[in-house]
Amino acid sequence: MSGGFFSELGKRKVFQAAAIYGAVAWGVTEVVVTVVEQLFLPQWVSTLTVIGFVVGFPVAMFLAWTFDITSDGIRRTEIHSRRGTASIAASLILLVAGTTGLFFLIKPSLQLAEHASAATEIPPNSIAVLPFDHSGLPPDEVYLGDGLGDELRDQLGRVEGLRIAARSSSIAALALAVDARARAERLGVARLLEGSMRRQGGDLRLSVQLVDGASGLAVWTETFERSPRELLSLQQEIVGKVIRHMLPDASLMPIEPATHNANANELMMIARHYEQQVRSRVEVDTALLRKAVERYRRATELDPESALAHSRLAGALLYLGEIEAAEAPIFRALSLDPDLSEVQHTMGLYYYAMGEPAAVTAFKRAVELNPNNADALESYAFTLWINRNDENIAELFRRALALDPLSLPRYGALGELLGKEGKFNEVYELIGRIDELFDGPDALRLISRLYELTGDIDRAIAWGIRARDAEPENPDHAGWLAELYAEIDDFEAVLQLTPQPGVGILHVMRRYEDVIDRAEELMIEEPDDIELRYLLAFAYNATGRFESAVWILSSTGLPEIVMELPRSGTDWEGFFTLVNAIHGTGDHELAADLAAWWAGDPRHHDNPDWFVEVYRGCLLGLIGRDGEAVEMLERARRSPRIPVRAVLEDMPCFQRFKDHPEYRATVEHFDERRKELRKRLPITLAEFGVAL
Repeated sequence: MSGGFFSELGKRKVFQAAAIYGAVAWGVTEVVVTVVEQLFLPQWVSTLTVIGFVVGFPVAMFLAWTFDITSDGIRRTEIHSRRGTASIAASLILLVAGTTGLFFLIKPSLQLAEHASAATEIPPNSIAVLPFDHSGLPPDEVYLGDGLGDELRDQLGRVEGLRIAARSSSIAALALAVDARARAERLGVARLLEGSMRRQGGDLRLSVQLVDGASGLAVWTETFERSPRELLSLQQEIVGKVIRHMLPDASLMPIEPATHNANANELMMIARHYEQQVRSRVEVDTALLRKAVERYRRATELDPESALAHSRLAGALLYLGEIEAAEAPIFRALSLDPDLSEVQHTMGLYYYAMGEPAAVTAFKRAVELNPNNADALESYAFTLWINRNDENIAELFRRALALDPLSLPRYGALGELLGKEGKFNEVYELIGRIDELFDGPDALRLISRLYELTGDIDRAIAWGIRARDAEPENPDHAGWLAELYAEIDDFEAVLQLTPQPGVGILHVMRRYEDVIDRAEELMIEEPDDIELRYLLAFAYNATGRFESAVWILSSTGLPEIVMELPRSGTDWEGFFTLVNAIHGTGDHELAADLAAWWAGDPRHHDNPDWFVEVYRGCLLGLIGRDGEAVEMLERARRSPRIPVRAVLEDMPCFQRFKDHPEYRATVEHFDERRKELRKRLPITLAEFGVAL
């Protein structure tokens, strides 16, 4: 039957009709998607077009089967095969298959349309405050333009019903060589507030405009002339007018400024200008930060009732590392106004620095008070994550990113979580967005890190080399590449990159005596480096010096710190090292209690990353639950990431499993993975056009 059927299809030109129909459907869909996106038409136009083509396909094929177009007009096709009637059932099957195939052919266009729609479905109550142009101000007064923009953003952020883009993305958007429409789209906002400030005699001349993001046209423009001492009242006036334009039906509620004292307001602007300069750099300029602290302190003296002045003083002190000094101002701010999101967020930072679980509550309260506070959202998400909480942490990170869509660190925070949760398709999508939105060595380095999380170490190395080549004077890139090469046991490349490896690389290379010598020396210079102490303790364990390991780890606040509020994932590694050290000293009962506390915690997820499985297997082995420990080792082989060899092979807890077939299979599995990656690496580097 099949020969007659396909012969009949050919004679009826059904194949030609299907090919033409598919090409036309794809082409028209692409055009419609583009037009819909550029003209801001409703998404249903694209969807209806796609549905129409899919539904119309079987109709078109039926017509092609039934009729011929001839010089004498349209005529019913004559059956040339004696089996033509019997082939009707087969033709129906073909039509269904063809329709399905057509749907998948144009599905990418439909997905693109949905993505474009998601990007253009911008809340009408959303706004970004761009940095004010202060080129008309003397160099020593540029803080006025920056400060006014920051204060406007903060006050509008406290207005219920408004959605405000974060500061870092607003600054990044202004630097883009695009028009207002493109800036609004990148920021995901409906309106842009922008302006310029210049000196005119003894007064300030401020031009402000509210721009519609869809059209790029100004919906409100006004020019103000005020003395510098009137800047505070001007700020309130602008806030009121923006609210009336953004929320015309809402009753206007007064939004209190940071202070009602003009001199304190100016001091806070100067302090914030200094602080933002410090926070925007990798290296902390402590001298400049102390200038900010000094001006915040003077502002609190001029206006002792300003909760935000006290809160910002505490925040600067925390960033400086002076935790005890931050205690008085943050509790003073809390007593003055506990219902300010910024105050609660700084309170959370203080509790976090102190290792107190109350940090989680403070961060949560900060988010409740101001859903626009991207920093509070990320802080809350991070503390939930390291505390192994079951809440939807990824959603919190996404909300922070939505408010700050041009912030590279926000992408890094979300990618780190998704990678360690094994959501690799989402990580790859994030990599694509980063590559599209950002350039420069920081973006290249982040993409490298995200590929490392997915286990694509060859790609991670390729992107790491790109970062190094883009910024060859930065030694951090070489250090990161050395870590990646160490993961696949290419120690020749490691030494080429770092002839004198740091403690972290020496740890991966399992050169424990060198780790001990270097770390003991560095501890004198860097007594507050917690990770250094963890690596030193691991080396003590690996060389049988368990008492020394317990002593060094006890100085970090373990084990209490992880039972209350871990500071990072590194604290968990220190905890596992401590349990092994305690067991090594012969205190098996205490080690078993600590191991059982962690291994029995129900907050473990079915996570494909090796970290949870390997460490859980380690602790289960210490408390004699060998069957479960071996099961964890077997499950660890699912991990796309490769465990640090030192952890899997040199942790004391695994020594008794050395001859167990499942343990050996796990070690050999990751050895093969390293070998495969070393073999694949030259091909990948050639594809990227890079070389070590």
